[in-house]
Amino acid sequence: MSPDVANDDLAAHARRLLHDVGKYIARTARNVAEGQLPPDVLRPLLLQDLYALDGTHKASALFHERALPLRAVRDDARLDRVEALLARADAIEADVRAGEDHAVLEALAICREVESTLRALAADGGGEA
Repeated sequence: MSPDVANDDLAAHARRLLHDVGKYIARTARNVAEGQLPPDVLRPLLLQDLYALDGTHKASALFHERALPLRAVRDDARLDRVEALLARADAIEADVRAGEDHAVLEALAICREVESTLRALAADGGGEA
């Protein structure tokens, strides 16, 4: 495989990761002003964004699965950062589900940061070698 093809594949994987995880995890967060709590009607969507992203899997599990092609060939701290953010989201799941304001605000911030980090990765074409 030529380097150009490999780079094209990495760019495609990065864009897919942004689409499959970043775009969907942040759909609720984008509709709520930073520092504001979502209206009651959006709270179930936030739960879905984090804990049933594709209908069944947590965002962390989907990210792990979809990031494997990039991790196999790139060492990029942004992938580690997203993984850590999603692990934190999993750690506060009970509080988010209970509607604890502090946890909901943290979850929204996590969603925004995951999306922005994956957007930067996709803009770099999959990261640096």
